[in-house]
Amino acid sequence: MYATVAFTLTILGIFSIIELIKGNQKFSLLKYYMLSVIILLTISSGLDYLDLTNHPNPYYKPITRFFGTVVFVNIFCIIVLKKIPKSVYIIEGFLLAFFLITIFNGFEFPRLINNQLQQQYYTYQFVFFFLSSLFFLSLIVYTFIKLVSNTSNKNLYDINIRNWTFGLYFAIFLLLLTLLLVYVLYLNGIKTGYDDSIIILFIFRFYILLFILFRPKFLDDDKYARSFNQLIARNKVVTFNNFEFLFYSNNYYLNPEANIDDLALKLNATKNEVADFLKNEIDENFIELLNKNRVEYLKELLKAKKYESFTIEALSEMSGFNNRRSMYNSFNKYVGVTPTEFIISVK
Repeated sequence: MYATVAFTLTILGIFSIIELIKGNQKFSLLKYYMLSVIILLTISSGLDYLDLTNHPNPYYKPITRFFGTVVFVNIFCIIVLKKIPKSVYIIEGFLLAFFLITIFNGFEFPRLINNQLQQQYYTYQFVFFFLSSLFFLSLIVYTFIKLVSNTSNKNLYDINIRNWTFGLYFAIFLLLLTLLLVYVLYLNGIKTGYDDSIIILFIFRFYILLFILFRPKFLDDDKYARSFNQLIARNKVVTFNNFEFLFYSNNYYLNPEANIDDLALKLNATKNEVADFLKNEIDENFIELLNKNRVEYLKELLKAKKYESFTIEALSEMSGFNNRRSMYNSFNKYVGVTPTEFIISVK
């Protein structure tokens, strides 16, 4: 039965790979990692099938499981943190070196069959298993807390991604809960009568395949897709903190000479990098963002009755508008009335 399940997962994985790459659409960094997860999952299931049909391949289980876990948790970093921090790369590099030492000495991840632990561990192997488990679980908990606590971003794309991601956390929660149950049964000497570990693993793989297959379709949209190199460059150049400090804290939008080339120069980035940042992080283009904030500033001036001391044209210049016509068009677009009508409404 186990061989049949492994073979089915292999075939499903192959079809999932084809589905993910069809159409030659551009790939986001997230989709690169999703593809990596499916490839590793498919390879693991195929090798499981060979192993279960008496064609063993030594060491494939710990190797595919380790790299699968690394890729999987990195997905959380990309979704929640928008990048993979250097500290994560450093720790993963250390764990990889540690893993290579253990694998050359016959390391296997814990496996229970009929409530019997199949592997005896040396101290350093136990240390590796403990440290790697602690790191990966800590990273998952950290990203989950960040995801739940971050309610400031109103970008529809990010909201949909956030809701979709909760499915991943749900799967991990069920996996950990099941493993905990199996461990409790093991401590109490209760036999379950089947291969505890591999059944749990097969169920988890199947869930991940379905999760990726039924991903939000806007992930395939060119509006959100980037080449790998473009995403790496974007993550390194423009950050939300730097943009917020310059544009909002320093009131850059009130500068009548404000333009995207000048903003890019001040952010030490290119015009395209700033445009990409605005589209993906704020979901607006530069002109829209500029005029919207200028209108909001002008509204505050009008609410404060500054029109009693200054003309509308003067207040328009204070708000960063270059001419009366541009101000009136923008004000009517974002407020729905003229400045004069707005003054009457707030009196």
